[in-house]
Amino acid sequence: MTDKVKKSKENYLLVYPKQVKEDIGRAVNTMGFIDKEIPDEDLLTINKDLGDIDSELKSLETSIQDIRSKNKDVVDNLSNSLEYYEKSDELVAKMAKGDKYLYLSGWVPDSKIKDFENLSNKYDDTIVTVKEESNQEPPTKLKNNKLFRPFEFLVNMYGAPNYNEIDPTPFFAVSYMLLYGMMFGDLGQGLVFVLLSFLVDKKNKTFGALIRRVGFSACFFGMMYGSVFGIETLIPAILIKPFDNIMKVLIASVAFGIGLLVISYFIGIYNKLVKQKNIEEGIFGKEGIAGLMMMTSFVLLILNIVKVNPLPKTVGLVILLASIVMIVFSRPIAAKIEKRDEVFESSAFDYYVESSFSIIEALLSVFSNLVSFTRVGAFAINHVGLYMAFEVMSKIAGGGIKGLIILILGNILIIGLEGMIVFIQGLRLEFYEMFSKYYQGNGRKFRPIKESK
Repeated sequence: MTDKVKKSKENYLLVYPKQVKEDIGRAVNTMGFIDKEIPDEDLLTINKDLGDIDSELKSLETSIQDIRSKNKDVVDNLSNSLEYYEKSDELVAKMAKGDKYLYLSGWVPDSKIKDFENLSNKYDDTIVTVKEESNQEPPTKLKNNKLFRPFEFLVNMYGAPNYNEIDPTPFFAVSYMLLYGMMFGDLGQGLVFVLLSFLVDKKNKTFGALIRRVGFSACFFGMMYGSVFGIETLIPAILIKPFDNIMKVLIASVAFGIGLLVISYFIGIYNKLVKQKNIEEGIFGKEGIAGLMMMTSFVLLILNIVKVNPLPKTVGLVILLASIVMIVFSRPIAAKIEKRDEVFESSAFDYYVESSFSIIEALLSVFSNLVSFTRVGAFAINHVGLYMAFEVMSKIAGGGIKGLIILILGNILIIGLEGMIVFIQGLRLEFYEMFSKYYQGNGRKFRPIKESK
């Protein structure tokens, strides 16, 4: 900046860090400037001004701290208040308004209706009207306890529940924790997840809570499997050692999957028949009672093939045939029950051709659902097998410090890579095998206008 002007010469004051003093000096000399020291009297003036400014800044900081301490509640809530008023301004901009009125409509939870109606008494010139019915589908307000609430994030990745279906979060949370623990059962590695979750909390509380919950599940099944950081000799297995009982583990995983699918079918049937009043899909649809019958027939037929005969093979075939008939003739039968004149949207021929293909899809879907749950047992076995591979590498390296380093690196790889893969596979089972039976996820979340907490 210009300091003084003497005749045709100009003086410039350059301010720069000490680290680049030599570079700046070379650049200045190259441009033909003559370096001059600042006079001592000017330095004294500058230092005095700096001291005065520093004292003034300290005085201002003290005043700010006094104001903050006297108005702590207001200052701490300032960001929320600004957000609140910003949202209020947005609302006003979207209101129907005239010179003397503002009109706004929205949704209010049942539990808040009385408080909302009392607004007319609280504010002058305010009229509040509550209507029980609307031509629009209401938004969904989720209510889950602290244990299940973090799983709302994963559910909303698929889609928010609509107003006419059960919130799947509780069932999703329990089933997902069980699936994760069964596939990644290890006491030591689960404890690592739990400890890491507290660090993740500082960045994202939802992710931290999710990691902590699946970590506890991994710890539980680690005790069931007798596994600590992959080592199966430190503690006894309470239930079973997956690698020593491969067939039992695979059969148990399919049986567990059948149990989850049955629950999924029942939730879907309840949604369709009770919440949505849809007889055609609830009874005759491939995700309704007919679909449940088809899956039951598959299970019975498979049990007969493996020589486990709870019921005769004929029973399974009869149930399968009945389910096929129900799906093929679902619309005509539903129209008869509901006493509807219109049966087919286009032509009967088109409908029956489409129904025939839907039977093939349903059969493949049931088979795919049952087979998919074998991955639960496969990952439980693979989890042990992967550690054993690192254990062999450790012995080849001669044990000692090198072997220990290999085992530590192996556990880090298992926790990071396999932990992520199991996380994804658990979501796949939930989204594709189970949600398809009972969850649409085409709703919209209730987003209240209020201060953030």
